[in-house]
Amino acid sequence: SEAEIERKRKEFEERMKAGEISEEDEEYQQFKEKFELKKTTDDCYTPPQVYDAVADYVAEKYGVNKAAFVRPFYPGGDYQKERYVAGCVVVDNPPFSILAEILRFYTEKKIKFFLFAPTLTLFSSSSSCTCLPTAVAVTYENGANVNTSFITNLEPKEIRLRSAPELYKRVKDAADDYRKNKTVQLPRYEY
Repeated sequence: SEAEIERKRKEFEERMKAGEISEEDEEYQQFKEKFELKKTTDDCYTPPQVYDAVADYVAEKYGVNKAAFVRPFYPGGDYQKERYVAGCVVVDNPPFSILAEILRFYTEKKIKFFLFAPTLTLFSSSSSCTCLPTAVAVTYENGANVNTSFITNLEPKEIRLRSAPELYKRVKDAADDYRKNKTVQLPRYEY
């Protein structure tokens, strides 16, 4: 209950003032940890070079100016309250856990999109969209490693599945580059 939490917080404050514990105390750290936001697979934070590879592909393949791109999926953002202007295209990495809901919303509102999607569930939420199953292993900035594909309504409605070898290559190269540069290079010594 909130009263219990408040009592425990005050107890910790009093013990710190008295010098009995410090902020580094294990019990206090465990108490604080309960209230920290936990990162989930929805908090994928796309590496910039991976996003750029996708954005470049969308701009070239579909003839869309990048200035028309919208990215409503950010911490604290609400994609339903985002202002979508005429001619915009959502090119972003949405929370995978609510992808079907997001697709319904954009389809009903006739908002164009090109979205990242987990390969394993790509076909379960694609009723009126085109799936591009690239299955590229992308390591996101939070450390999540997700086989990533894409889903869009920029294709003609009758196309439900399309291969995208150029997109695969671009995203794979960017993901490999991100992984390689993120890995700490230890010095090599020769004796």
